[in-house]
Amino acid sequence: MEKVKTKREISCGAILYAGSGNRINVLLLEQDNAHYKRTGSEAKKAVIDIGPSGRKEKDENDEATARREIYEETGLKGLNFDKGFRFDLKYEFDATDDNGEDVHIMKTRRFWCARLPEGYEKMIRISPEHKRYLLEPIGKAIKMKELEDSKKDALESLKSYITKVKRR
Repeated sequence: MEKVKTKREISCGAILYAGSGNRINVLLLEQDNAHYKRTGSEAKKAVIDIGPSGRKEKDENDEATARREIYEETGLKGLNFDKGFRFDLKYEFDATDDNGEDVHIMKTRRFWCARLPEGYEKMIRISPEHKRYLLEPIGKAIKMKELEDSKKDALESLKSYITKVKRR
């Protein structure tokens, strides 16, 4: 039996939000399933993500990766990250690498948060890997069936963080 190599990957991004207190809205991105080559029943599923993020490139630090990915996926730049919030979403999966070899991926998606700027609606340009964006109240987003539990946990953590910060 051949041993499958393990590869660790880090992706960085941010949960983007507007509002404050009990009126927090989060920007969600609906992914284009064709971009991810899903087939069968998976191709018909709506896949919603909690924010732009992507793989870290060589010689890039976490913040630079997050900024590049936010710009590539939404067209937004110059956002201020709240460094008091960070949520690491971890999962594993099997894949085939660029050389056609089987590989086990241990993935960490690192999210900060950033407030959307005034007039962001006119600035957003969604990348081809997404169908659309949604701005949803955080409580409603947490209840969406299209969101995986780990993504709901990230939003719960953000909601708790923002509520705590507002009380200070």
